[in-house]
Amino acid sequence: MRRIAALLIASVVLAGCRPGVTAPSPSPASLGGVLRVAIPGEVTTLDPWNADAAALVATRQVFETLVAFAPESYQLVPGLAESWQGSPDGLRWTFTLQVGVRFHDGAPLDAASVVASFERARSTRDARRGPGAFVSYRALFGGFDDESVIARVDAVDARTVRFELRTGYGPFLAHLAMPPAAVARGTAGTGPFSAGPGAVAPDATVTLQRNAAYRGRDASGAALPYVDGIVLRPLADPAARLTELRAGRVDLALDLGVAQAAAARGDPSLGLVVRRDASFASLAIDASRTPFDRPEVRRAVALSIDRAAISTAVYLGLARAAPQVVPPAALGYDETAIEFAPLDVTAARKLLTDAGLTSPIDAELGFPATATGTYPEPQRIASAVAADLAKIGISARPRAVEPSLPRGASAPALQLEATAIAADPDDVFTPLFAPRSERGASWGWQQPVASDLIAKARAESDPTKRAELYKQVSKIVRAEVPRVPLLFVDRAGAASRRVAGYAPGASGTESFAMVFLRR
Repeated sequence: MRRIAALLIASVVLAGCRPGVTAPSPSPASLGGVLRVAIPGEVTTLDPWNADAAALVATRQVFETLVAFAPESYQLVPGLAESWQGSPDGLRWTFTLQVGVRFHDGAPLDAASVVASFERARSTRDARRGPGAFVSYRALFGGFDDESVIARVDAVDARTVRFELRTGYGPFLAHLAMPPAAVARGTAGTGPFSAGPGAVAPDATVTLQRNAAYRGRDASGAALPYVDGIVLRPLADPAARLTELRAGRVDLALDLGVAQAAAARGDPSLGLVVRRDASFASLAIDASRTPFDRPEVRRAVALSIDRAAISTAVYLGLARAAPQVVPPAALGYDETAIEFAPLDVTAARKLLTDAGLTSPIDAELGFPATATGTYPEPQRIASAVAADLAKIGISARPRAVEPSLPRGASAPALQLEATAIAADPDDVFTPLFAPRSERGASWGWQQPVASDLIAKARAESDPTKRAELYKQVSKIVRAEVPRVPLLFVDRAGAASRRVAGYAPGASGTESFAMVFLRR
């Protein structure tokens, strides 16, 4: 068996996070207090497998995963497991649990509890499961029962858990570190905070208490967490979250819009916190539609779009041009490609002329019907792209599109799309470029070589081999342009200057165990 180091850089996808509010270790006078956090939605469940983005902010404090991400990165470090081993074929993973860990209800963490936590999501034998339950498990591990990449989970002994996989699965460790895969014993977790009876109030406010028995320590040996508790307040409007922060009624506001982030940046009483490269904006091209079935036409589209101008005008410093589909320092990032396509309108026109396309090309350009973090002003962004395309003779008519619209003859030939930068490059490459996968989303682009490379990378557990496979895919994408990378977009929050020790987590949510409040 091959020993897998505790510090594994097999799944670096995030390019890094920039903490805006940091501080040294707290003095004794700084300990205690309640951290008040404004979040963008209501917490509807405290079950990590069934939690949405808002609920994961809460579950991340209560539950922990077998392996974890190091602060501000996707380096894998020990979590509830102190070590792990993978078999040479990548089909068997054995985890040794930490000693002395207990759930909030006092029960010891053992291998049986880990097995139970995964089996309740993997198996559909429980008739009480609703049709929409455990969607996070399906997303991370491919499905339920026989469709799951996890064939079985066994307790070898009290401290040893073994996962048997049906096939090699490169994203396995990174997906185990994602917050939905946390180990739960009902509502009891092992994390720095606990959720007691009535944790979710009628007004949807969530109150969590400090876990006095938590095993975590800071570098000086002081017990974690620092604060006595957390209160999460759901506020759907990002402007309202910033208003509450400025009024002193919350200490931290998550997921602000571009306008609110700009206002926070200019407020000396606040610190801006940025999760860098949180999502990826791209222009998908339906390669089955004439004339976009020709690679030279798709290359002309790529050469015509002024990404820097869109970033400057709309994102106010919270985005940058994307040279490829994964950000720098990511597993599979191609260091030889610092630019996907230069802005060159003359070259774009020549490509179309050489292709015999002298008449205006008519097409629809789809954009999200509602604003999102990736597209804060979707119609404005679509109009900017359309204006760029008009310079080379492509008349692109912007059209608002609902996310549920099926792809087909009535769908726009060009579509602005958003992709989360997730825990593993497979979470980006497979949805975007593997048409033979049920998750594939390549519009009419059939490229067997790219599909095979992605499948090989997904089945491979060696990060060096995976990286080279993804680089080959990126070269094919640059040559054939099934979609145009536009921007890497950051997610911003803001904190009172009282808040110290907070840095955005690489997985999209973060533990508040290291946060303290200056007095």
